[in-house]
Amino acid sequence: MKQNHLFTYSKICALALTGAGALFFTSCAKDGYDEESFDSGVSNTQVASLSADDITITPSADGKSQTISWPVVMGAGGYRINLIDVSNPDEPLINDSIVDGCSVTTKREEDVNYQMTLLTLGNKSKNNTDASETLEYAFSTFTPTFMTIPAGSDLTTWFAANLPTDKIGENLNFDLEGGADYTISGLIDFDGQAVTLRSNSKDNHPTITLTSADAAINFTAGFNAKYLDFDCAARVGAKGVFEFSKSTTVTAASDIDPAVYAWTGPIITDPITIVSCNFENLKSYLFFDNQAKTACMTFLVDNCFVHMTPETNLGGGVFWTNKAGHINDLTVSNSTFYEPDDVTGDYKYFYQAGMATGPNLYVKDTPEYQAATNSVNYLNCTFYHVTWNGGQWGNYNGMQSKNYSYWIMKNCIFYDCSPSGVARRFLHGRANQLHAEFANNTYMNADGTFQEAENPTYDTSGTMIQEDPQFANPAIGDFTISGATQVARQTGDPRWLP
Repeated sequence: MKQNHLFTYSKICALALTGAGALFFTSCAKDGYDEESFDSGVSNTQVASLSADDITITPSADGKSQTISWPVVMGAGGYRINLIDVSNPDEPLINDSIVDGCSVTTKREEDVNYQMTLLTLGNKSKNNTDASETLEYAFSTFTPTFMTIPAGSDLTTWFAANLPTDKIGENLNFDLEGGADYTISGLIDFDGQAVTLRSNSKDNHPTITLTSADAAINFTAGFNAKYLDFDCAARVGAKGVFEFSKSTTVTAASDIDPAVYAWTGPIITDPITIVSCNFENLKSYLFFDNQAKTACMTFLVDNCFVHMTPETNLGGGVFWTNKAGHINDLTVSNSTFYEPDDVTGDYKYFYQAGMATGPNLYVKDTPEYQAATNSVNYLNCTFYHVTWNGGQWGNYNGMQSKNYSYWIMKNCIFYDCSPSGVARRFLHGRANQLHAEFANNTYMNADGTFQEAENPTYDTSGTMIQEDPQFANPAIGDFTISGATQVARQTGDPRWLP
């Protein structure tokens, strides 16, 4: 990205402006605008228009904001700027604001197409008039697209024909067309190729229908699904929508670096993320290790809505990795998982893990072994009627009572889940886990009573909410809350906050 070195006359001042609910800052410059100490000498003219080549976009270090800057136009009296998210034009980030300077800083989000207009204004005191043209400038925070998949494609056959074999080590972004329909007719096995599947519009998800019992996505490298809707009705039984590759070509970690790794299967160091996706008619597991000896270090599910309708009692978990594989850090956040009240089947566990724990991935007494931890995290989620039929919230033999395991459950609402106790089973039946953190959770039974109400042995935070969250209409999947304490503490999936 080119740098702007045209601030020879600049002095930075702090001018905060508020526009359309977005806070942003401008950098003011000694550029002839009415500064007594500097005069550009430009008068009685029409000031120059800016061009696309003049614009520099600089993200902040944390990626939460971005600075848009341009060079000084001599004789200008300011700049009129507008900035919108193309998918949400009715709520401008900057709305027809006058900037007395040559930069603005505004919020930045991932995977957004932005559109800016910028007009150079004349300086009336110098009898200078506005530029003849308004610059229209588009930019994006989407990572570059590798290929766009045509609407209507069967992703199984499309990837069989189009997935490259010479891009291992890169993460390839495949865009699906917003609002379009796609199918998965059988197994898609990305194996060692890191892949991102995403909609080209955050607010207009394509629908991917799994059309057979064999339809699934397998991988042994980083994988991301973003802004997608899945209909999983045909994927039935003890299998996962997402799985580790059964027959991987990826070399075992212990063969790559035997001085560090004790793990005799592949390790996926890039994250596995399922972000802003919706799942309808989930009748199998969401993720299954597929009896493949693979470990992933980070698995994140965020801002997802998962409607589960298992037809039989499934012996594993919604996340099931006790057959050979391993998830080192599982986080489920800002999401809803629910089964209708009339569902006929259930899951035995929400998360069942086994086999290796964090330190077991490494050679004993190495620095990696000494530093290793693992964790299970549930943050700001709503869970309704899940593991209701005698199931358990968690089962992980290798993690309990270990000083390297972290258990974090905050701001969640559980209704009719894990009748033997959500908090108890979350901690695998071991009270007072060393690194357990709880805050503001609701554990409500179907009969209106509350788990751990009299003897909070497992959730010892003293913050449990023993009030009905008063869901709006669970029968149609509407979990908007009106319970006063839940609303006050902003608990559950944020999409259901009034």
